[in-house]
Amino acid sequence: MKTLAVLSILIIGTLAREGPSSCYKTCQGTAKNWIVGVHPDSNREGMVKVVVDLTGCGFSSPPVVHTMLNGAAYNIQTKGGASGIRNLSATGFELNIHQVVESYRTSPAKAKKYGWELLWTATGFGC
Repeated sequence: MKTLAVLSILIIGTLAREGPSSCYKTCQGTAKNWIVGVHPDSNREGMVKVVVDLTGCGFSSPPVVHTMLNGAAYNIQTKGGASGIRNLSATGFELNIHQVVESYRTSPAKAKKYGWELLWTATGFGC
């Protein structure tokens, strides 16, 4: 808990130097247009990816992003929901979700079937 508090203070301090507080903003949304991820197996299963567009948020630099995977089933044994962000920029990011549990391998069709949605919040500067 102490480590999290120190890390939060360091991040906020770094962001605070970037611009005036009137330029600090938060943007949030939901993404659920799942496609095949970057490292699927030979059947194109095991990993899914979603691309999040942040252009409407108006960030001037890459924001700090927090994510959560919501769903009706099979979302609790996934990997990458909080750490699989790639290509983060002021205008968007991609997130890969990996799941192979025994004989079950996720796919875009299964993510849609089980109502997977990526809930995201981004905070940063944009003036």
